[in-house]
Amino acid sequence: MLLQTLTGALIVLVLLGLMLVAGFWRGDGWFRQWLKGTAGMLALAACVWMILALMDVWSYQQMQRQHPLATVSSFRIDDQLYDLTIVDEEGREQRFEVRGDQWQLDVRLLHWRGPVAALGSAPLYRLERLSGRYLTLEQERTAPRSVHTLEQSRWVDIWQLLRGLPLWLQPEFGSAVYMPLVNGAVYAVEAGGRGLTVKPVNDVAAAAVNQW
Repeated sequence: MLLQTLTGALIVLVLLGLMLVAGFWRGDGWFRQWLKGTAGMLALAACVWMILALMDVWSYQQMQRQHPLATVSSFRIDDQLYDLTIVDEEGREQRFEVRGDQWQLDVRLLHWRGPVAALGSAPLYRLERLSGRYLTLEQERTAPRSVHTLEQSRWVDIWQLLRGLPLWLQPEFGSAVYMPLVNGAVYAVEAGGRGLTVKPVNDVAAAAVNQW
């Protein structure tokens, strides 16, 4: 709901910018026309930047605490090589080959602060990166690594821009703990009180976690 409100506000700003540009070309005097035209172009450029920023915000999803952010299924291809399937909250599926003994999912979070948080607005999140890790330090240093980018910003990275700014929308980085890679295991990544948690979904995953 909040994202739709932001979109509506942005559309109004774009229309106002276009009206300013059109109106600034009227009037006598070249300097007045140049000054007003420049101001109108700057206003329109700001609207374009806001459109790109909003497009980046739209790449995030609103967190629903009653549903897992994603499910991760692992199937063994070879020794320390697994085929991982990630299904997000909207049912979109991605598959990756991951090397190692454990996997980890990283998520970008945007938390609301101040009056917006008081309204009960849920945080926004985006699945960011899937990686693998070896148990032994020697392999971790020398063996092939697996790091897959799940989604990234194109033109404007609102998460990076908000870092360090005292605004109502604050960026955070959440990482699910490393979980064992086992053939046939299915895990659910959920939002916890202080970050992300991973829970086994089937008996194979539960046994792997208990033996870990």
